[in-house]
Amino acid sequence: MVWLIVAIGTASLETISAATPKVTLEQLQNGGWEQYKGQKICITTPLVLCAAMYDSLVLSDERLFVPEETAYGLADGDSTEYRKRVAYNREHRIKLECKYPFSLNNGATIKNLSARVMGARHLQTGAQPAFRNYRPKKQVPAWSKADVRICAANIQNYFVHVGGYATKRNTPGQHALQCYKVASALTKIDADLYALCELEQGSSAPAELVAEMNRQYSKRHPATKEAFAFVVTDTCDKDTISCGFIYKVARLHPHGNLTLAYLNHNDIHAHRFLIQQFADNETGKRFYVSLNHPRSKRGDAAIANAKRMTELDTVFAAFERLHLTPDSMVLFLGDYNSYAAEQSTQKIVRAGYQDMNATLAPNDYSYAYKGECGFLDRCYASPSMAKTITSLRPLHWNTDYYYSAAYYSKYNYKNRNIPKTAPKNIRSVMSGAAKKNRFFRYADHDPLLISLHL
Repeated sequence: MVWLIVAIGTASLETISAATPKVTLEQLQNGGWEQYKGQKICITTPLVLCAAMYDSLVLSDERLFVPEETAYGLADGDSTEYRKRVAYNREHRIKLECKYPFSLNNGATIKNLSARVMGARHLQTGAQPAFRNYRPKKQVPAWSKADVRICAANIQNYFVHVGGYATKRNTPGQHALQCYKVASALTKIDADLYALCELEQGSSAPAELVAEMNRQYSKRHPATKEAFAFVVTDTCDKDTISCGFIYKVARLHPHGNLTLAYLNHNDIHAHRFLIQQFADNETGKRFYVSLNHPRSKRGDAAIANAKRMTELDTVFAAFERLHLTPDSMVLFLGDYNSYAAEQSTQKIVRAGYQDMNATLAPNDYSYAYKGECGFLDRCYASPSMAKTITSLRPLHWNTDYYYSAAYYSKYNYKNRNIPKTAPKNIRSVMSGAAKKNRFFRYADHDPLLISLHL
């Protein structure tokens, strides 16, 4: 009898001593990380998933934005505000090692996270935490007072030539799935004009994409067989990244010739910049679209920045040849590979054009990288053009969606649960995940939806 009482008493003491302490994120940031190192704790502050890395999750108490959206930073030229933003993100960024969540989207939330403290802003748990997942809406938001609806999108290396630069790791089936996913998303968006980045040079890629868009559109609108067409750039079908225009035939038509502001067939990363005037079929009103995709950030940051500046110089030189000024009806679109406060994008603002992302969607994003989000995909407008823009918003179908739903995922190659609407060559490679997420994760950037009231 005495032995039983002692045993119960010992168990109670062990339970009390092993109780998981509840702490807030503020307490951890004020010396708590070192205090609880090696212990299991319960964080009561609600946390949001900012990124799912290969071996861990990036958590914070809020979505983290890249410092370059609000402050200039480049190597030795970092501003004080930039350094503050970098420090802020570092202090609010938490690494969680856990069982990888297969279908967890950025923006998922969790409260009362139990995990072991491994170090400053470093947690570990063997189980998969119970997140409340974030689900992007399938519905396209209503276009606001739109005479002309524009979709500006990076479609992530849409190359027809399997075995080329961007598709050397792909199979014909993988490309077929990419075609299906991209066309499904763009057709559902139902814009009048698509300004697309990362489209292969020449006519083969846009012709294939338009054919699939028309096929899908005609299923919902049997009387319309050729709803979309594309602007012919040139006949050089090389494996180099370019831009392109697709438009709805009943709504718009290209007016005049296409201007190639920048062209280098020999450099895979030297993207072509296009300038095209479009006319509204109903009113006859015309506007120019400058579609640009400057150099990416890969490699040396200062060198890449200098090349972006030089590439934009060619755009403004083309403007001079076309006699375009900030008084003209001009719209800048594209993936600028720069955020709002960087030199290349500020070059456009200093030339007299308005940053419509900052004006109409200041707290949003179209791209996320390693837990930080911002606008690489941007819209600038001349003052007269800016007056016609009634709304600008990103459609979060890609950036927040989990990677395994992408066309290049290894999980999309099981022959099961295939959409009946998909062609046979696509059904042979699509998986249940691809069917369920047909409109999601067709690229790594979110499209911008821009409404014009001409």
